[in-house]
Amino acid sequence: MSVLTDDPAIRRTASSHSASLASLKSRNVPDDDPRVIAAREGLSYHRVLRAIDAEAGQIAPAHVDALVSRLREAVVR
Repeated sequence: MSVLTDDPAIRRTASSHSASLASLKSRNVPDDDPRVIAAREGLSYHRVLRAIDAEAGQIAPAHVDALVSRLREAVVR
């Protein structure tokens, strides 16, 4: 399945986000800096995507709504 998005953060690889975060933190950039937040959000996206890919074909259709709900709750936190 292909993801269609114009969000450059999603098009970047996990290793790119990781390198950015490492560079920022090595320069003592604070956690509330928008660049740090963006790098962490990008890493989170890739972790969730890997989990979904690992479970592809095993997720029951009846559970999709519950999973989407949990994802929405996680975003709000």
